[in-house]
Amino acid sequence: MTVGAVLAMELAGLLHLEYAASAGVIAFLTIQDTRQETSSSALRRGIAFCIMTLLCLPIFSLLGNRPWAFGIFFPLFLLICFTCRMEDSIAVNTVLATHYMAAGGVSLPMLKNECGLLLVGVGLGILLNSFMPNNLRRIQAKQSELDAELQQILHRMAIHVLKTEHPDYDGSCFHRTDQLLTDMEQETVRFMRNHYLEQDLYFMQYLMMRREQCEILRMIYRQICKLTLIPTQAKPLSDYLQTISDQYHETNDAVALLEKLDALHRFYQEQPLPETREQFENRAILYAILSDLRSLLQIKQQFSASLPKKGRGSSSFYRKQNFKTN
Repeated sequence: MTVGAVLAMELAGLLHLEYAASAGVIAFLTIQDTRQETSSSALRRGIAFCIMTLLCLPIFSLLGNRPWAFGIFFPLFLLICFTCRMEDSIAVNTVLATHYMAAGGVSLPMLKNECGLLLVGVGLGILLNSFMPNNLRRIQAKQSELDAELQQILHRMAIHVLKTEHPDYDGSCFHRTDQLLTDMEQETVRFMRNHYLEQDLYFMQYLMMRREQCEILRMIYRQICKLTLIPTQAKPLSDYLQTISDQYHETNDAVALLEKLDALHRFYQEQPLPETREQFENRAILYAILSDLRSLLQIKQQFSASLPKKGRGSSSFYRKQNFKTN
């Protein structure tokens, strides 16, 4: 922002524009968090500039540079900007409007001068936004943290499915996953808004996939907390949960895990029926967990199947960036 403001002032001075300092203010106000926001803001300011000039033309030409003339212009301009949702254009164009007021109206030389200030300020703002730092590594870091947290959740499930008492198992781990999902979404949206032609929905799709899986893991957690006794069939389920935890990473397509799940399901079908109501209820909980695990893995399988065969995303951008899997 500092570099943009200084360069805009210098360039406006070299072009012999009046009020050259205003170009620096415009450049400063133009630079936004992402390239997309900057371009959209620049377009709105250009439209608002045309509206502002059309308002100033009759008002200042007829009424001169008296303060109450500005009092007539300003509420009209505010009304139009708020109605058209161009609030971010008010400050920049109000500064330019004061130049018209000081000159006593809109003349051709003043119109050229104000257009020059706007183009210099907005142009440098857009140019400097093209050097926006790439946040790809931050997305990858959040992605790795999220996957590691979900692995730990599955590992703890493998332990607690063999217990009926869970004094230290309160589900607080899901607060961490919620925060990681939120952080990754913010970084992903920022990344996508900074890349016009290279936009890739991979990270957003990945995020949605993991979010669905987190909801299923919550359901499994609640089921585990309902266990009142540990059937013999719980041990194979615990081992399977640990297997998922060990293989829970980005590139796993879940096909082999689903095959193991089918084998575990067949094993349960061969088991003798429960004899008591309590056994029946706890066996039903295990079956519910098994069904939820199938949904968990099918979500990942469908996600993997939707990706192109070459590379993880639909564009070559990540391969150019030496994008590596976990």
